[in-house]
Amino acid sequence: MKNTLPILIIVYLLNVFLISGISSQNIENIGQQKPFTINGGIGLSYTSTITNDSNRVPMPAYWGTNINLNFSIYGIQIPLSAVYTNGKLTLANSFNQFGISPSYKWVTLHAGYRQFSYSPFTVSGQTIFGGGIELNPGKFRLGFFTGRLRQAVEIDSVKLYEENIPGSYPLNITYENGKNYYSTQASYSRMAWGGRIGYGNADNFIDLIFFKGYDNSASITDDGTLNILPEENVVFGLNIFQRFKKHFAFGINAAASAYTYNTNVDPLTIDIPLVDLINNIITIRSTTQLQWAGEANFNITYPNFTLLTSYKRAEPSFRSMGINSFMTDLNLLTIQPSWSMFKQKLRFNNVIQFQSDNLNNYKMLTTKRRLINSSVSLNLSNHFGLDFNYNNSAISQLKTTAIIPDSIQSSQNSQMFMLSPRVFFTTEKFSDVISLVTSYTGMKNNQINGVSNDIQNTYATLNNTFMLYNGGWNINAGVNYNSAVTSLSILKSFGLIAGVSKTLFNNSFTLSNNNTILYNQLNGTGNGTTVSIDLNAAWNFLKRNTINLAYNYLYSPANGIYNLSDFNQSRFMATYQLNF
Repeated sequence: MKNTLPILIIVYLLNVFLISGISSQNIENIGQQKPFTINGGIGLSYTSTITNDSNRVPMPAYWGTNINLNFSIYGIQIPLSAVYTNGKLTLANSFNQFGISPSYKWVTLHAGYRQFSYSPFTVSGQTIFGGGIELNPGKFRLGFFTGRLRQAVEIDSVKLYEENIPGSYPLNITYENGKNYYSTQASYSRMAWGGRIGYGNADNFIDLIFFKGYDNSASITDDGTLNILPEENVVFGLNIFQRFKKHFAFGINAAASAYTYNTNVDPLTIDIPLVDLINNIITIRSTTQLQWAGEANFNITYPNFTLLTSYKRAEPSFRSMGINSFMTDLNLLTIQPSWSMFKQKLRFNNVIQFQSDNLNNYKMLTTKRRLINSSVSLNLSNHFGLDFNYNNSAISQLKTTAIIPDSIQSSQNSQMFMLSPRVFFTTEKFSDVISLVTSYTGMKNNQINGVSNDIQNTYATLNNTFMLYNGGWNINAGVNYNSAVTSLSILKSFGLIAGVSKTLFNNSFTLSNNNTILYNQLNGTGNGTTVSIDLNAAWNFLKRNTINLAYNYLYSPANGIYNLSDFNQSRFMATYQLNF
């Protein structure tokens, strides 16, 4: 085995560009693993939808095959996946996406497609094709990576407007300048590298982080019609986390980002300290923006009491190529106290938030938001429980200039009350659960000039679920009521819910049916009946095979609010799955 180990490692690294992803593997224990195992599944699916409004259904006809395999070579997992849908083969997560992260003692190597998580403001969640290393000798925390964030996508005039899955689109697609949201978009390849240096452990540490990303403008040919610009980004980050006295914790995440939105623009000639050093890191241009973001947390944790607090601030246009998405122009304070009493039988959870934008006062309106969410859960015994929830959300806008009219300045306040009692009856032969869910939501949407669109919604549903263990029966029945009152109309519905399922042949075959009927009223006058019918059959045979058949019918009449015309839809679905 000693002679085999180096060969195995070389084989893994040679295949890093050929097969899909591998999770981190400690090679110290590789000799104790089985040489080779394989498991996974193969699935087939078909969906057909018939409707009188095809724009509600992105894919009226859908059929596909999926393969998910997991190879294990001496304990190292190599997953492989492929999807074939409506004549198109997708290998986005297979073959061309492979990664390996072998570790030995305090050294971990990364190669292929990997994700690095340094902090929420610098590097987090992005898949990078390349290599990296992590070194953790003692309390030192060192890391480095380099690679490609995004492949180049070169589009010719034909592919720019093609629909990638023919025959599976609505009848009426909205085009803008010849494009629709199914069109492929051209892009440059995007490269990145970064690292961190820190000291500490999981409870107490400090990290300094650096990240750089840039587009390769030579990676595609642009004749001037693609309307894309090469970008560049440098981010410096700081992470601090300290836990003390067992029950207290404090943390800071902060980052400063210099983002250039067009590297084709000539560099600026400026006379500032360390200008040569700065230009070696990122070239300063007229399209370069410097922004920052940060978050501070302070938490208190006891067995029956928890207080979580955080303050987050992100300057407008803060961006990092190392994170997928991020909310900017944000000033957010969050307080979350929770506690329990009487041996967890009574629990309280609360969230309080204050949020605002327009941090640089460039907007004509500053939007402020307040959120209060409180819930109480009472579980006196195994036969009775009750939940209560209150939610209050308020949004208001303040003018920063007198130039804008009052008509676009608005405020909104909504409150929601929900009460949910439940009763349980359980024996060795059956269980019966009776639950009631009631809620009231009131929203005031006012503008300064007096225009309003208030909405009040009242909802209640009473449901009984009965399960007979020996016979395999599951029966549910209930009634519900819904009322939506706006400044223009009053829409009410009264409904019945009923369903049943039965298992057969030693639980290998299951039949189920669920139905909903709602009698609708619009402004006190009958307005048709909403009907929903679901039929399902599932068969598990030969231990590893499963066939599912499902049918759904939906009819909803026109009401002038949600439906401008009658809507009906029939959908049939069939799937087969083999697991091994």
